[in-house]
Amino acid sequence: MKKLVVLFLGLTLSASTLVANNNPIEKAKEQLRVEITKLLGSNEFPLVNADIAKAEVSILVNSDNQLVIVSVTSENQFLVDYLKRKLNYKKVNVKAFKKMKIYKMPVKIIKA
Repeated sequence: MKKLVVLFLGLTLSASTLVANNNPIEKAKEQLRVEITKLLGSNEFPLVNADIAKAEVSILVNSDNQLVIVSVTSENQFLVDYLKRKLNYKKVNVKAFKKMKIYKMPVKIIKA
């Protein structure tokens, strides 16, 4: 009987841990990553001197579910302009984000 109680407590604790680890912000970031990938579409950005271009984008989602690009940090100025042009004020379908909060997302463009 004692073993049964210990087993029950173990199952209860593991089930509650699984429910508690369900992070909605991580899910929302993954949804946002998918939306950004759709918005960027096929790679129209010309990579001349390198095979990879990287940037970190600070994004705010406004009350109309539009992306507002706060800043783009990259060594490549053409990439900064490209990301701002393609993403700024584009509507996204992400529900779990807190509105008017700045999120940072890494962006990597790879030469095909």
